[in-house]
Amino acid sequence: MWNYWLLFGLAVISFCEGRRNALQDYQKSDSTQLVVVSPDSSHLTKSRILSITKCAKTCSRGKRLPFICRAFLYDHRNRKCQWLSFDRNSPGVQSHQSFYYDLYQKKDYVRECIVGTGQSYRGTRSVTLSGILCQAWASPIPHEHKFMSKRYRKKDLRENFCRNPDNSTVGPWCFTTDPRPHLRHQECGIPQCSQGRLCTHIYLCMRKFILK
Repeated sequence: MWNYWLLFGLAVISFCEGRRNALQDYQKSDSTQLVVVSPDSSHLTKSRILSITKCAKTCSRGKRLPFICRAFLYDHRNRKCQWLSFDRNSPGVQSHQSFYYDLYQKKDYVRECIVGTGQSYRGTRSVTLSGILCQAWASPIPHEHKFMSKRYRKKDLRENFCRNPDNSTVGPWCFTTDPRPHLRHQECGIPQCSQGRLCTHIYLCMRKFILK
């Protein structure tokens, strides 16, 4: 019997993944362009003439880019793709209407919900479930921790935003600004995204089952 459920689960996972395309990972804003109003060394861009699908795949994989791609602009008039190292939540950036451009931002950076354990969450929530302000990741005060090391450089531990660098089952969390030991860290209570929830649930259940 377990062989049947295993095959069924793998089929569902394959179906879920097969239905996806590169653009599903992005939040689209029609006729919108991001403009840098306060130049910063972290505001990087790169452009190339590409189809919109290839543009999205390159941003997702990031193998040919000298920075972590958070969003891209697509110029439909010239079929030109512009990858961005920033999004609408980045400091010094504003959005403007632009007839020829569509803005595609990675959902992990701009939505306030999570998929699975939320390890890919890159939003800006900085308060715990009980309302305590999060401690900055780069600070050892009031709680010392190991997550300041270069080992976690790819986990986007910016400012005091909730993150899940250790893939905790409780979802994104943070160290708190409350110095009391029993409040050293707390989960942030970020809700699950409704889109893809069934596929994600089945995937996690089957993954646990396979690993047993």
